[in-house]
Amino acid sequence: MARRSRMSAMANEKVVIQQAVLKGSEDPNRLQRVALVYIEGSEYRVLAPPEAKGDALEWVTHWSIRQLADVHTEAIIEGGLRVLAIKLAQGELERQKGDGARNSGLHPDGEHCAAQICMTGHVQHCDGHHFAAREYCRQCGAPCIDQCQNCGEPIRGTVIYQPATTYQRPLFCHACGRAYPWLEERLRTARALLNHDDKLTEDDRQALWPDLQYVMSNPKADLAPAKRKLIDIKLGKATEWVREAILDLTAKTIVEISRG
Repeated sequence: MARRSRMSAMANEKVVIQQAVLKGSEDPNRLQRVALVYIEGSEYRVLAPPEAKGDALEWVTHWSIRQLADVHTEAIIEGGLRVLAIKLAQGELERQKGDGARNSGLHPDGEHCAAQICMTGHVQHCDGHHFAAREYCRQCGAPCIDQCQNCGEPIRGTVIYQPATTYQRPLFCHACGRAYPWLEERLRTARALLNHDDKLTEDDRQALWPDLQYVMSNPKADLAPAKRKLIDIKLGKATEWVREAILDLTAKTIVEISRG
């Protein structure tokens, strides 16, 4: 009977993690929301101190539980409900952390947040918030990944405590060096354009490719402007539409990479 009662109670309990990684609040009076806990249909807010930074689990003893009393007021919850709400939120965070980087919000290196990026390069998550696997891009509908498709290494997000605005989307896996899909597809397209232009000899293509790959992969490098000029010169023999397509693809890739 006791087991059945517990199972019934669990069906009426739900936890939604808001932040697994705390970055601190600029407002010293503003608490940081860790989770929303639902017990018997009522919502309880699990809050961490404004100064809390890092893994939310490290601040469990400093959590407070509040419930919305009216539009502008929250009531502090004490007693058994407080203990239960903290236990539920703590358990969910520990479960998600055990499931891996995407659920904990942290990269395994302990220095970065986990990241999720769609196959075309739109950043979905990078700053420590929980996300689910196998999501689709909100901007273009493409599938999203959170690890290298070659070696399985989780993608690095922002450095812990840094805002998402500082994030620059990576081009290559830091573990195996393989280009991520958002760069690989652009490089593949550029190579295909070169290979399908009959006005370019094999020597022309071999001379163009290293410079083109360099510029598209390292647009902020010191040599990038000079190599862009070389590309323009070497494409002089190319068919006009191929030349324009490659230059346009290169320019757009540089802009996207520069924006992160």
